[in-house]
Amino acid sequence: MRREDRETVERIRQRFCHYTASHSFLSLFIYGDVNGYELFACDDGFAVRDKNGEYLFPVGTDEYKEEFIKSHKNCRVYMARQSDVEFALSVSLGSVFEEDPDRSEYVYDKTEQTELTGHKFQKVRAKLSRFYRENNVKNALINAENINDAYKVLAGWSPKSGDGDIDGAKKALDNFVPLGLSGNITYLDGAPVGYCLGGDIGGGVYMLCSAKQTSDIQGLNLSTKHELYKALPDGIKLINTESDHGSPGIRMHKNDLRPVFLNKMYKGVL
Repeated sequence: MRREDRETVERIRQRFCHYTASHSFLSLFIYGDVNGYELFACDDGFAVRDKNGEYLFPVGTDEYKEEFIKSHKNCRVYMARQSDVEFALSVSLGSVFEEDPDRSEYVYDKTEQTELTGHKFQKVRAKLSRFYRENNVKNALINAENINDAYKVLAGWSPKSGDGDIDGAKKALDNFVPLGLSGNITYLDGAPVGYCLGGDIGGGVYMLCSAKQTSDIQGLNLSTKHELYKALPDGIKLINTESDHGSPGIRMHKNDLRPVFLNKMYKGVL
């Protein structure tokens, strides 16, 4: 996946109001190398094949998707929405799909995440309050002067199950300016210990695509994200933090932050 493909992918996504994180150019580009993504596009739609020969469910006109389904019989697909499943079954009764909860995307209301009001955010507010009370904390939006501090955090980060890949995180930092990303760095006692970043993927949706830290201190991850969310422009209404990758710990953390809905994903055979 090349940066030059951005205009093609985004034009088609915007045309069909396809605002999942999975099919955004940001996601396809950042995770393109590790997944071996190959783009197939025309004026009417696009499809993406991974290194295993499987496809993300295509985006495009009904005619484009119907032709894809008929020409890819017995092919495995994933990142299909409920509407995609219904369309596939209307074209090919032999298609088989099942829910893929490990890939479902968590979507949050930006106003809720910035204001944290009400009983349902009581625990989140308590963790943040304790974090700031017990630590010497500074937060700063990522810019040309401090982006090297984000690289320092990434270099000191030890991945756990479901945490994502270091190559994709580095690719996001390497392309921070060309992709128009935004982010925040958290410092403790003057040292960078956590960062997060993401970008606008259209339809009023912001995709949080990377969050790394070098300390397990409670409240650090919350602080880093909260400061970024507060700085997002008014046009952003929803925040998509992608999937939990099947990690029970990440699933619990994401549910604790009270998503307003899940982009449920399905996988199947055409």
